[in-house]
Amino acid sequence: MLGYTNPMSPISPLLIFFFFNFFLSVHVAFDGDEQQQQQKPSEMPMVKLDVMHRHHPHVQEKLYGERRSLGSTDRFRDIHEHDHNRQRSISTSMKMSKTDRQLPMPSSAPIQLKISSGFDFGTNEYFVQFRVGTPPQKFLLIVDTGSDLTWLKCRYRRCLGNCTAHAHHKSRVEHKVKFDHPFLANHSSSFKLITCGSDFCLGDLQLLFAIPDCQVPSNPCVYDYSYIGGGAATGLFANETVTVGLTNGKEKQLHDTLIGCTELFNAMQLKGVDGILGLGTGAHSFAHRAALDKNGGGFSYCLIDHLSHHSATSYFILGYPPAEPLSVAPVGNMTFINLHLGGPFNSYYGVGLIGISIDGVTLNIPPRVWDIQKGGGTILDSGTSLSMLTAPAFDVFMEAMVQKLKKFQQILADPFAYCFNKTHYSHEMAPKLRFHFEKGVVFEPPPKSYIVKVDDILCLGFTSIPFPDTNIIGNILQQNFLWQFDFFNKKVGFAPSQCI
Repeated sequence: MLGYTNPMSPISPLLIFFFFNFFLSVHVAFDGDEQQQQQKPSEMPMVKLDVMHRHHPHVQEKLYGERRSLGSTDRFRDIHEHDHNRQRSISTSMKMSKTDRQLPMPSSAPIQLKISSGFDFGTNEYFVQFRVGTPPQKFLLIVDTGSDLTWLKCRYRRCLGNCTAHAHHKSRVEHKVKFDHPFLANHSSSFKLITCGSDFCLGDLQLLFAIPDCQVPSNPCVYDYSYIGGGAATGLFANETVTVGLTNGKEKQLHDTLIGCTELFNAMQLKGVDGILGLGTGAHSFAHRAALDKNGGGFSYCLIDHLSHHSATSYFILGYPPAEPLSVAPVGNMTFINLHLGGPFNSYYGVGLIGISIDGVTLNIPPRVWDIQKGGGTILDSGTSLSMLTAPAFDVFMEAMVQKLKKFQQILADPFAYCFNKTHYSHEMAPKLRFHFEKGVVFEPPPKSYIVKVDDILCLGFTSIPFPDTNIIGNILQQNFLWQFDFFNKKVGFAPSQCI
């Protein structure tokens, strides 16, 4: 009998990684001198950072000391495992108390990133080259859209010379942890410690796990930033200068950027990586800091086909872009849906999905699946590759898809629920999949985004998770669309694009 398997494999306690075969470049528009202020937003020089997929040669050599190559089947097994690790992280995070979360304030200026993907730790794991300090020191950071704190493995000596006289400034972990490539804070003239007696430490930074104990007001403001899965970063808050390159060949400094100087990190999974770039929705994330102009706060990205060559370029723009998207030309008109921030969605990007149809027939999925107040709801997450549906939706979806594809020979291929022989198949024959949002908005991805190629077979790019939990629209389903997230107006726009 034709059917699908239910691959509910055990979920590792580690947090997950992003997985793309591309990398992205980042641009930010700044209000500079008088001449630049008179320019149109699309004419302003943009800040550019390089963000790379974990299979990019530079990342491979940094992490493993060599270049590695995985076949499509092994890659998708890797994706499946890490997607479920990430899903567990998201689920746990969203079930925590959200009453004291701080939503991002209105911000602006576009930043465009060149993204790539992951490692074996963190809720979101693209890699970015990051320059911090004066003079700049270069590091490789994991891009994490699920956390707000940007931190680096760091070495900071509180006392130079007579340390006995400054015992209260001495770190609990000093001389105990030696990182291979730390940020040398004492070598930077722009490194400014935040003190534990400051209003900033006693107020806003409590949301970033600042330790409230402050016996001496001039002591550093210390954090103990915990990650689901057991990892924790302990260190000092500081303001620093981040250096970014502009598209006109010049450079720009982002002064007084909040960073964490991490002196202790207790997870071996981060070996080879220098820290985390926090791009969550919080007011003190790097996404918010980098998005500062009059256009309003948010970000955009455009993801190319996941099967593209490693060096293919996609776009990730921090800050709400101008009407004419920079370097990314949508093929169709931009369509907008509501963006739900904070509350039960915590740091993630909630959307009002209310149904799914196949070939024009709406699936009979229980409404509670889409209702965040009843244990359901949906998020857009570029850090998850495959899309995830809770069991009541997944079972109905799979039954309908299998009926449409039953003319093709089914092939069992772990960890996918349903695969088939691609002989005599073309994407023109695929069932037409549509996602229905509030106010009649419809998202229709191309077939290659939900029927994915795995070596010599084709598989449905969805996986099942238990209910109650949150449905996830992953990055493969989002590919070849420009997505714009507007924090200020709480909207998400999307339009088909070649992402070039």
